[in-house]
Amino acid sequence: MRDDSQRWAPPRDPADEITAPGVTIKPRALDRLTLLSGPRVLRQTELPLIAWPDVGFGDTYALSLRRDRVLEVNGPARADGYDADTGLAVSTVTDAYAQVDLFGPNALCLLNRGTDLDLATPSRSAARLLFGFGVVLYRHSAPETFRIHVASSHDDALWQALKDASRHLT
Repeated sequence: MRDDSQRWAPPRDPADEITAPGVTIKPRALDRLTLLSGPRVLRQTELPLIAWPDVGFGDTYALSLRRDRVLEVNGPARADGYDADTGLAVSTVTDAYAQVDLFGPNALCLLNRGTDLDLATPSRSAARLLFGFGVVLYRHSAPETFRIHVASSHDDALWQALKDASRHLT
């Protein structure tokens, strides 16, 4: 498999932080992200499966992206390629995504500046469009804490969009 990790900047410093009234934004490093694709993947994952607007808990879980695609967060180590036993295509994507956590009572308000999120409308997918970027967005650890996974190549631009949007919070 081709290594594209040199195409983007190194991960953001965990000490970076944006604070605004009622919200804090911090980069987050995760140990392993694995993309699983296959027609029965939603039934095959053994990890807790998170969809919208579920709240994920712990360090290990799976995110529902489509009916045939799941993103495992800190899941078991898997060999890249096609797994004939499970019928799944496996891709390690740890370096392909940057993660950001938003928390506080104004976190949803900030996110709504970049997209229209409705916690009352469920979806099987955590994939969203946020400030024009394709992201994986879900709640984590608490109802007012959100985690975003964005392509590493879009990390700086999303960070700037979040920073700009945070200036409008009161």
